[in-house]
Amino acid sequence: MEAVQTRAETYESRLAEGRTLMAANQPARAAKAFRAASNLAREKVEPLLLMAEAYRAAGNDASAILAFKEAEAAAPGDDPAIQKQMVDLYLQEGHTDEAISTLVALRDSKNLGDTELLALARLQARSGDPEGAFKSLEPIQSQRPDDPDAKTVEAEILLNKGDELLAAKLMDRLIEENPGLIDAHLLRVRYFLNSGYPEVAEQDIETITGKDAKRADVVLLHARILTKLEKHDKAAEVLTQLVEEQPDNADALGMLAEAKLNLGKNTEAQDLVEKVLHLKARSPRALYVRGRILEAQGDKRGAQENYSYALTADPRFAPALSRVWRTQQEAGEKTEALETLQKLYKLGEASLEEKVALAQMYADSGNHSERGLKIVDELLKREPGNPKYVALKAALAPAPSTVKKRFTGPIIMRGGHHR
Repeated sequence: MEAVQTRAETYESRLAEGRTLMAANQPARAAKAFRAASNLAREKVEPLLLMAEAYRAAGNDASAILAFKEAEAAAPGDDPAIQKQMVDLYLQEGHTDEAISTLVALRDSKNLGDTELLALARLQARSGDPEGAFKSLEPIQSQRPDDPDAKTVEAEILLNKGDELLAAKLMDRLIEENPGLIDAHLLRVRYFLNSGYPEVAEQDIETITGKDAKRADVVLLHARILTKLEKHDKAAEVLTQLVEEQPDNADALGMLAEAKLNLGKNTEAQDLVEKVLHLKARSPRALYVRGRILEAQGDKRGAQENYSYALTADPRFAPALSRVWRTQQEAGEKTEALETLQKLYKLGEASLEEKVALAQMYADSGNHSERGLKIVDELLKREPGNPKYVALKAALAPAPSTVKKRFTGPIIMRGGHHR
């Protein structure tokens, strides 16, 4: 009996020690204390959850995921709260498929609120599963068919599905009826940007004013547009303002590092990269920028390693994909280059040059002619009569009886040019 009491007291002592260390901002040491507490009471979930939080605070997300899995195994039945925390970590670590799988299980057991259902639908749409995304929206839209937030996600699903005309009309209506619906506004801005109209995207995002203009997601998208327009000084300026307000925002710091690199300030860029990697060891943006720095120094092998690390952290990270397919093509790896470029296109992140390259690959391989024609039709909408595009279309075109008319190209919607 005395031994049991001593063990219980030691357990409580270790928990208290861990909490004290967390309060003293020593999360790594706190995690060890919580582990010691867990070893003394393996049936208890609390020290495992505290250990996971300590690892998160220390920036060790991989260990945090393992701790959450231990807690999930120790908990009686499936604990939705633990699973939702695991989802956050999966997303931070770039494990999107695992996050979606966990959220789908929570959805099916009716353990997701409206905000979480919307987040799941967006993830599914961006991962190429429009049917699953629509299913996730069903509980909201069956009760509130005109819910503006759900309609915004519906527009995003339609865009990712390729139904651009329907998506464009829906975005236009949503913004007209709900001028303050910033998520719909940002979706339209991204649409313009990814469709090759950065000037229109810039005009549109500048209509967002007041406190909304200072939101991190608005500033980061604005910086992306400025980078596409090669306005690197202005990109650095808006990012610097965001970093001053949010000094630990890894995304803002990573984009600022890229802006500095684009301005030729390699030393400043390198310093920022190291700062980001200290905050977030698997930051895809920082790894990508480090790869670009190495590439500029002539270290192609080191550059490729860092692009690979960036894609390991986030397989959908478009800037790294854009670098990788070119390297694969130079190395004569045609199949790999095609797959990488195809992935970039499906993400809606391919540049005009990359769309032409992909259509040419389809023409050269003789496969996926319909996909190639869709791309070329989009290009011809921008530049009717362009001889290169006309020749590409001729190389890709099937027999006239099999050609299907389809909508291609962006729709310039009402409000797109408003100041």
